[in-house]
Order: sequence, then structure tokens, then C-alpha cells
Amino acid sequence: MKTKKIILTAVTLLATSGIIVAFTAGTSSGSQNADVRTIVLEKETLTQTVSATGMVYSSQSTEVYSNLNYPVGTVHVSVGDRVDEGDVLAKLDMFALESDISQKQAAVSAAQATANQNLTVARKDLETYRRNVENGNDSTLQNAESSVSTAERDVQSAEIDVQNAEFDVQTAELDVQSAKNDVSSARRDYYDEIATESDSDKLWDTVTQKETALEKAQTNLEKVRSNLEKSRTNLEKANANLENAKNSLETAKVSSNDNLAAYQDKVKSAQLSTNYDDQYIAIEKQQNDLEKGTVTAPVSGTITQVNAVEGGSGNGLLFVIQETESLKVVTNIKEYDIASVSIGDKVAIKADATGEKVFEGVLAKIAPTSTLTSGGGIQSSTDSEYEAEIAVVSTQTELRVGMNTRLNIITREKKNVYAVPYEAVGINGAGEPVVYIAVMQEDGSCIAEAVIVETGLETDLYVEISGDSLSDGMLVIKSIEGIAPGAKVQIIA
Repeated sequence: MKTKKIILTAVTLLATSGIIVAFTAGTSSGSQNADVRTIVLEKETLTQTVSATGMVYSSQSTEVYSNLNYPVGTVHVSVGDRVDEGDVLAKLDMFALESDISQKQAAVSAAQATANQNLTVARKDLETYRRNVENGNDSTLQNAESSVSTAERDVQSAEIDVQNAEFDVQTAELDVQSAKNDVSSARRDYYDEIATESDSDKLWDTVTQKETALEKAQTNLEKVRSNLEKSRTNLEKANANLENAKNSLETAKVSSNDNLAAYQDKVKSAQLSTNYDDQYIAIEKQQNDLEKGTVTAPVSGTITQVNAVEGGSGNGLLFVIQETESLKVVTNIKEYDIASVSIGDKVAIKADATGEKVFEGVLAKIAPTSTLTSGGGIQSSTDSEYEAEIAVVSTQTELRVGMNTRLNIITREKKNVYAVPYEAVGINGAGEPVVYIAVMQEDGSCIAEAVIVETGLETDLYVEISGDSLSDGMLVIKSIEGIAPGAKVQIIA
């Protein structure tokens, strides 16, 4: 998508030279009318698009393969046939396989009785052990669980001892603080009595007694602190014992599970102890192959390719089924357009085979990387392209798989707006966008009148204009080249 610039008219060029009067000088009665073409101004829908080309594909294409090396017996469909999921497409000649299956089944029957007997014994042993575990008859587990319970009680007891010791420490600390307060009080009484020359010996004895009591309180505090440390140590040991007991219990559980697994392994070994299992698997595979000998449609759709030939090889691609009622268009979007488009954008689709008929589509997918090189690398060229898919929305179209298409991806759309060709818009001396309206005069002549507008959405060919002076039915001059405001013009077809 390329953006065009609005044409700079002679108005701008002359304005820069200070010769604005030139636009009115050419309006004398003797001047020759300029021939112009006009469009009738009317509201329309303006769209900004990105153009591309693509090819129609089925949105669902299924290839039907067979990996069996048997000849094709019968083919039941042709190109163009409509099939439903499960319909028979072809049958392979499987007579040799059927005979081989019968012989192997007879050989397996001879070994089946012994294998079943061994398996029954192994299963019985497994169930016996499993019941012993479920009923609590596993002595190792019982002893380990008992040890855990004992260790948990020891931890609870040790925690209580720690709590009691902590309480004793708190009490002893309060006793020490109280004794310190008593010593301080006795000393104050002693020194106060000395100052008054009273009997001090008795007071000093009181100080000595209080200090002795303080020493005892401090000694007791150290003792209970020691007891607290011992209690904490005992708690740590109890926790360690509990952890060991839990580990032993886990070990016992693992051992029990290992024993159970050993019995289960014996069951598995019994199942594999004879050739019966391997042969049965081989027979089952052959039976599956026998079922695959009837080739059916995995999906509903239309047969678009038939490679199966009666008597030919049944190995490889046999059929292609496509959903021809659900279509998509695969295209490539240029690098300079990729930023303009988004998933969900509407797309107008035209096909070379259907002319100008327009079908609706929606941009459904954009590749995260540009189209890869043949070696699998990312292209470094400025011409990089991104593969995209367009979902065809229109139903019952004339589009067919393989048709070439022309696409217009609608990136922006504005309804009920005025739009004119780029060549119809110019710039006046004040730098404002203008269009010229052909206005009929009373004498039947026609002059060009400049109308100031605002421009908006731009497409490859048109630009949106708006303004209070615009109205439906105005004749807008299609190209302002050589036209000046007030100039006489002659409208031509």
C-alpha cells in the first residue's frame, strides 16, 4: 500500500512569491474557459487496503495412506465422489494374511494353558502379600510405626520439660531482680542511718543478709538455666530420635513397596514366561493389519485424488479427501505491508476464473517469520514476504481449489464520508487543504470556487475530505492543475 501526497497548486507557489492576485486576474470576460471534469460529491464508504494475490486451497485436506504390502483388491470411489467419514474407499487382497493368522492362532493355543496356570499362581502370591500389608501383618512396618509413636511421646514430654525449665528460669530471674532491689534498699537504709549517726551495725547486718540472699538467688538462676539447657538438649535428642524413627518407617514402607513390586514383577514375568504373549501381540498386529485392509474415509469430504489401482500396490498414498465447501486462500504479504494488516481484517476476494465477483474473507493467520529459503533459513532480502491464510467466509461460492485470486485486505474502513481523487485536493496560500467546486452562474457560465476542507483517510486513489461547506451534489473538479479560484471553467464529459 503506497500513500500519495496532496498536490501543491500554483496557489502555494505564487503565495511564496507574494503574487496572490494572479488567481483573480484571469477571470475577465474575455478569458477562455478551462475544460474540467467533475465528480458529484456524495457520501460513500472509503477503505484502505493492502493488495495481494493467492491461491485457493481446501481448509481441510486429508491424505489417506496405507503401509501394507498387499495388492489392491477393489476400488470403491472415483475423483469427485462425496464421501462421509467411515465410508469404504478400497479393499486390499488380504487372503495370504488371513491364512497366516489362522496358523499362528493354533500354535498359541498349545502354550496358553501352561502360561495361564503360572500366571494364576503368581497372582495368588501377590494378593496374599497385599492382604497381609493391608491387614497390618507386616512386622517390620508395625515395629517402625510403634517406634515413631514412642518417639513422638518422648518429644512431647521433652517439650513440656523445656517449658517448665523456661518457667523456672523466668521465676529465678524475677527472684534475682527482687534480691537486687532488696540489696539496694538495705544499702540506702544503711547509708541514711550513718548520716544521722544512728545504730549502723544492725543495718549493715541486714545488707549482708540481703547480699547473701542475692547470691543464693543468682546461684539458683545458674542452676535452673543449666537445667533449661539440659532440657533443650534432651528435646533435640528426642526430635532426632523421632526423625530417625520416621526415616526408619519410610525405609520400612519402601521395603514393603519393594516387596510388593517384586511380587508384581513375578506376575509380569509369568505373563512373559512363554512365547504366548509375544505371539499373541504378533497375531493382534496382524489382525489390526487385516482390519486396515478395508480402507475407509477418516473424514467427510470430496475425493480429489485416487492413486489406488486394482491389482496395484496398496502401500503409500491411496486417496486425497478435501473439504471443498470450506476454503482458504494462501497468500504472501510484502514486508512493507505486514505492519498494516492484522488478524481479523476483512478481505475482498476475486478469482481470475470468476471475473469481478467479490467474495468475503477474513485474515485468519500470519506466519511469525518471513518465507524461508530452500535451506530453511530466514530471507535477509528487503523483498521478504510473510505467508498468510485467508478464511473464505462466503458460502456456496464459485471458488474452486487451485484457482488464482486477487485480494484486497481492508486495513481501515470509514463509512458515510466524502472522498475525492488525490488530484482534486490542493493547498491554498494559508497552507490549508482546498478543493474546487464548479459553481453555475446566472448567465449559464461556471466558475471554480475554492472550498477549505480537512483531509482524513487516504487510499491508493482517494482521500477523505470533510468540512462545513461540503454538501451532497456538489460538483468537485477532479484535477486542480491549472485552475485558480474564480476561474471560468467548462465542464466536459
